[in-house]
Amino acid sequence: MQMTLQADALQSCLQKTAKAARFLIERCVDDAVAALQVAEAQTMRVADRDELGRAWRELLKYKPAWSVQYPLDLLASFKANVVAAAQTAGAPAEAFAPAQSSGFMGLSTGADLSHTALSLVADAEVSQAIESSRLLQQVLPSVEHILAELNTLISTLQGFPNVRPELNPLRPDVFSERLRKLVFKAAVEPAIASLWIRYLAPPLGRELKRLFEGVVRQLERDNVRGAIYRVLPTPDSAPRSRTQGRDDEGAASGFEPWDRDTDRSQSADLSGEPAARPPSQYADLSDRAIRDELFQAFLLQGGNNTHHGLTTSYYETVEKELLALQSAPESISAELAEPGAAAPLATSQLLVEERGELNSQIWGRYAHFRERAVMRTQLEKEALRVSQVLGLEVVRKLVSQVAQDPRLLVPVRQAIVALEPSLLRLAMVDPRFFSDEGHAGRRLMERVAQRSFKYNDAFSPEFQAFFEPVTRAVNALNGQTIQNTQRFDSALAALEFNWDRQDQHEVENRNSVLQVLRFAEERQTQADQIALTLSTRSDLKKVPGLVLDFLFDTWALAMAHARLIDTRNQIDPMGFGSVVPDLIWSVKQDVTLKQPAKLIKMIPGLLGQLHAGLELLGREPHTSEAFFEGLMDLHRPVLKLRRVKSRRDAQESGAMPLAPEQLAATLEQRRAKAAASPWLRRNDLEAAGFEDTLRTVSGENATGPVIEPPGAPAETPTNSPDLAFGASSPAIAQTEAEQILRSLQAGDWVDLYSRRHWLRAQLIWVSDKGLLFMFVSHGGQPHSMTKRSGERLIQAHLLRPIVSYGVVAQALGKLVKGALSLPP
Repeated sequence: MQMTLQADALQSCLQKTAKAARFLIERCVDDAVAALQVAEAQTMRVADRDELGRAWRELLKYKPAWSVQYPLDLLASFKANVVAAAQTAGAPAEAFAPAQSSGFMGLSTGADLSHTALSLVADAEVSQAIESSRLLQQVLPSVEHILAELNTLISTLQGFPNVRPELNPLRPDVFSERLRKLVFKAAVEPAIASLWIRYLAPPLGRELKRLFEGVVRQLERDNVRGAIYRVLPTPDSAPRSRTQGRDDEGAASGFEPWDRDTDRSQSADLSGEPAARPPSQYADLSDRAIRDELFQAFLLQGGNNTHHGLTTSYYETVEKELLALQSAPESISAELAEPGAAAPLATSQLLVEERGELNSQIWGRYAHFRERAVMRTQLEKEALRVSQVLGLEVVRKLVSQVAQDPRLLVPVRQAIVALEPSLLRLAMVDPRFFSDEGHAGRRLMERVAQRSFKYNDAFSPEFQAFFEPVTRAVNALNGQTIQNTQRFDSALAALEFNWDRQDQHEVENRNSVLQVLRFAEERQTQADQIALTLSTRSDLKKVPGLVLDFLFDTWALAMAHARLIDTRNQIDPMGFGSVVPDLIWSVKQDVTLKQPAKLIKMIPGLLGQLHAGLELLGREPHTSEAFFEGLMDLHRPVLKLRRVKSRRDAQESGAMPLAPEQLAATLEQRRAKAAASPWLRRNDLEAAGFEDTLRTVSGENATGPVIEPPGAPAETPTNSPDLAFGASSPAIAQTEAEQILRSLQAGDWVDLYSRRHWLRAQLIWVSDKGLLFMFVSHGGQPHSMTKRSGERLIQAHLLRPIVSYGVVAQALGKLVKGALSLPP
């Protein structure tokens, strides 16, 4: 009877929530439209303004349909998740409304991406995976606190005696996933869909918080009491002091054990939790079900029971485990044998496990799994609080997750495994350090991982130069006593100091190239504006297209260049602006034939100014030969007229027909168009690395051996020249390539094919208009490209984005997902 009442109340709650979702989605759309309109009004770039305008207008069109479809989709997910939750928890599913399973365990959690997304993911899936992750990550902080309360109440309605947040059918990821599907099903460009996701995320977080608060208030009015965590209220017997007679063991583990009689100011851990005060409640962590439940709460929300003490049965269990480990013979794990004195293999596919053996010549004592396990079990024996035991468990599982991250080179993953002893000692004094992104322990792991993305070859001298200091830092930490974060702060500071010093030359090189690119972009922006102004002149009628093309392109660049380098705020720097009316007048034969003397006097100065402008730009002479030859043809009738002695010859000269290319410009030719990409001199192109990119795009790299990057498709021959053209796999569609390129941000890493080799390069700059991209590979070698070139490289699989952000965050996300799937 009770189960039926709970099921009815749950179904009523789900239906009301789905109904309220109609107003939720409408308010989200309204807020997103308003934000897009503000952004449209504030942006100065025409292309961005047009795109933002299209985005909010298209979004408004979908509002009526979404307000109907979104609640229906949510209700279907709610019901399916209830049935799946009942089956998972072992409750009778008949008590709930029938529905097909939604595969709720496959839904993403806040900090988690799939295993595929953690590797060198398929090019076509990168952008959408990033957008999906960002949506949920922006929503979760808004609902974090109210969600904890909602989880307890919903668990009660589901008939669970304890909180099961992973089985809550109203989880935020259900709302975000349904919205994401609506967005990507819409018949709009990928860029528009990405804008929708970006602007819908903030209002979705706010509206979900309001919705959850309403649900909680209603359930509390209905006298629903939240489920609780299982904890033993009293110990089965008072535990003896865990530090008495164990000073030797504590020193051996590198951790100074806490004594119950120690001064409280010294025995409190870094989280502010007093360790000296005897606990009033005790948890039996030898009970696997209780331990799993507390671990889940500890990982997700910090837990309310982590200050509890530990029962005697827990210590007895740990004692047995420690004795078994100490009596076991030393042996090398079968999962991963030592590769000898040399550095480990560089392939990212080699298995690395937290339980595996490492190279003892590199990592010393803690290279052996047995030594690491003994040290961890000793710390478990010395623990006084639930939080310490759970903190040790998090470290073990976190290290295991990072060790399996295929994005990292094998030596880097093994370094994280070797760092486990120090991280375990840190967890004893700060059990939840992993939850703080700014904590020195977490930052050390993340910074080493992020720095390692500079390299894709563990055998290269450059990688060895990076890795040797990391090895020394890890071994030094493992040999020290950890009482606070100071040791980790010092180790990271020393590494970063060396990295900054190594990067100094690269930064100087990079800045000089960036200065050239930024100048070129600004020059092109001003040139486009100058060309637009020139196109509005009233004297362009009958001006040949050849001349207008020169004015709107080359000469606009020269005028813009003169303005940018002018230090005296002149109205017409170098007099290039005054050249425009003279040039236009000089090519109108109906006027110049009547005033030949004026033209003849004007030509030397005009040509001198034109050549001065081209020289200032650094334009190579041969690139303007066609213009000057055409200009000479336009002036020739007047020059010939000076040599004509008879009126008849003069009339014939004036009537000479113009060549087709010298005919007056059409209306379309008189409209100035913005350049597709900024113009650069040849030496600037070479310095910025454009030449390598152009050769790659044109296929000039299609000969010679190819070094396959980590994570490349297995079916691609590593020595095949076809890789240069992407022949081993179908080309990516233009729209997908455009979306992938658009999703890249400064700091992102890619594998780039250049000069018959795969290089690891980092995107360091994108022009304001998104027309130029500059990557830098090892040694500060620049690789620049236009938007069009970048898209072609992506289409041909010659530029492959790497998901490099949040190594530790991704590992924690996997832990969260694993915790949510723990059996009841």
